[in-house]
Amino acid sequence: MSERGTLTVQDLLEATSLGLHPVHVPDPWMEVSGAHTSEIHEPARWFDPGHAMLTTGLRLQPEVERVQAARDLAFAARRAKVPVLCFGVGVYFEQVPVELVEACEAARLNLLSIARDIPFSHVEKYINALSPVTEDYGMKRAMWLTNDLLDSIAADQPVASLIQRIAANCRGAAMLYEDNGTLVESSGDGPVHLVLQAITDHGMHYERISIGRWTVMYRSIVMRGRGYHLAIASRNEAVMGELGDALLDTAQKMLGAIKGLQQLDASRRRHENSQLLTSLQDGIEVSRELRYWELLSQFGFAAYEPVRSVAAVVRDDGSLGPRRVESVIASAHRAGIPLLFAENGRSNDIQAGFNALIPDGTKPLQWLAEQQENLAIGVGEASVSLARIPELLRGAEIAAKVSLRGTVQVPAGANAILRAEDLDPATWLLTRIDNPLDRQQLVRFIAPLRGEKELEETLIAYLALDQDIAGTAAGLFVHQNTVRYRIKKAAEMLGGTIAESRMLASLYLSYEHQIIRYRQRNKDEAPK
Repeated sequence: MSERGTLTVQDLLEATSLGLHPVHVPDPWMEVSGAHTSEIHEPARWFDPGHAMLTTGLRLQPEVERVQAARDLAFAARRAKVPVLCFGVGVYFEQVPVELVEACEAARLNLLSIARDIPFSHVEKYINALSPVTEDYGMKRAMWLTNDLLDSIAADQPVASLIQRIAANCRGAAMLYEDNGTLVESSGDGPVHLVLQAITDHGMHYERISIGRWTVMYRSIVMRGRGYHLAIASRNEAVMGELGDALLDTAQKMLGAIKGLQQLDASRRRHENSQLLTSLQDGIEVSRELRYWELLSQFGFAAYEPVRSVAAVVRDDGSLGPRRVESVIASAHRAGIPLLFAENGRSNDIQAGFNALIPDGTKPLQWLAEQQENLAIGVGEASVSLARIPELLRGAEIAAKVSLRGTVQVPAGANAILRAEDLDPATWLLTRIDNPLDRQQLVRFIAPLRGEKELEETLIAYLALDQDIAGTAAGLFVHQNTVRYRIKKAAEMLGGTIAESRMLASLYLSYEHQIIRYRQRNKDEAPK
């Protein structure tokens, strides 16, 4: 700004967010009091002195008359005391026509180009907001900053856009750090690491410090329960003195608004995500699969590619907790894993955990394996049929229950996740037994051996060691003939012989838990 607090052509060039570039600037200190867009032929009749003129060059289109039209425009603008002509490229001309450049040189008229991606309204609002009315200049400046930074909310990456606009306004650099020192976003060529170190050393909420030729201002703020440091840096100390506090105030409010909108959008997306998974688990008709594949595509799933249902149960009667939920969802996003997620366990009759849907493949299963801390996880069979999701989920729940009991060792190469197809029929059937009548049937079969401790002990060891007579005898410290006798006697008491496949199957189903414990004990006691 000039000494009288007015805007100059040089100020416009230094405002990098305006996208203005010098073409011919014989008098950069001419004052600018306003701005208008015009394609009329006689600007002197309509423009107030000191107002910048923005044009796309419509009147210069006929090539045969371009030299004269350019001279008429340049000298008419000069007569109207227009301080600067701003030419927008990318509409009718890819660059400022040479005829206009020569005309402006002859008229000694300042000529700037406007970048193709900068709206004319953006330049107009900036200039008109800073018009030289000294008593309300501060208010106009604050309004300009607010309006300029507000535009970032509509960007695809609003935080990044906001930091870029902050850097442009302070004519330097801007950085946003988490309170642990992680850089969230930065723009400009400022000393990012030195600024963070200075913030760590000073530790004040409002600070102004110098780092070499850089003047740095920062604020430590809290948004949604998380701490951040917002810093701006510029080699122009005057700019920091004039704009620094207002820029930090406005930027802090904008960050809060962006975070709030992001939180609202994330909550909405998560609700839609959970509702979609619930609908699939409740069951859909085959005729509606196409529609549901379209809905899944919004969450990153590829249509008609195999998917797997996931069931996870918290071990030791614990709870999942909001932080763990956030961690699982965030890690899937970082890994690029499409995910439908629904937490469960909010009632007394449902065990805490979550259900999910992921694509089939090595990468998703590896990611899932990394989430197993204090969780028993099972996945269902892979399928491209969304109508089968309810039965696939049942398979995942069975695998999770087996994983929770630790009754099956995960096969090598299964990415440390128990899949429904890894389960043998006996384990599958036993895990599905969930009512007292089924359990009573198994207890009733071995009831004749109740009280026969040696016979039961021998049978369990014999079955756990895959019918190895010698191994069973060694484990029980008895003769092999003793093992044969006890097995034969036990089978006779149950009404058959040990050679019958029916007898072996029934004994395994009835003693499965004891057999698994015996194997685990032997494994734990084996020499390392």
